[in-house]
Amino acid sequence: MTAATFVRSWPSVSAWGAGLITAALGAGAVIRPDSGAVASGLGIGMVILGLASLTWGAATLSAGRLVVPRTALAGALAALALTTALMFAAPAHTSILGVAAASALLVVVGATAAVHLRRASRGPGATRTAQPMSVIGLLVAAAVIAVVVTPALGATQNAVLLRDDGTVPVISHEGH
Repeated sequence: MTAATFVRSWPSVSAWGAGLITAALGAGAVIRPDSGAVASGLGIGMVILGLASLTWGAATLSAGRLVVPRTALAGALAALALTTALMFAAPAHTSILGVAAASALLVVVGATAAVHLRRASRGPGATRTAQPMSVIGLLVAAAVIAVVVTPALGATQNAVLLRDDGTVPVISHEGH
């Protein structure tokens, strides 16, 4: 097993993590009753890009190679821009941990797509076809993404539920 085989699945798994966080940040901006029109509009765009990221990750993993790398790069850059804009539009109800985690994962996806496009510009023989992937590499990627995404999703939920007094409501399950 080579290093390339080991990390080949990482961009698609990173896209899944980024998609989940981006969609969660966007959904939080949309459902918040006191969100303005700008935050809601950004949220709708983020949900769409999050779902597109999940789809791209699945297609890339299934194909064994990067699919539509130019579109993936544009989507990663757009998601970074919308995520940053949401931080300024609704700072009190946007998780900085969620934004940081999504940004890091989007950079992985965007950098991978950019490298792929750079290689493709060198000539027709420079592009790669489907290559084998390591199951161990996929499991390591999934574990790393789970460690990054799980706290980010929790922080995103807390930011959305944050009250004006700075507290997060605690749901009691007494009697259930």
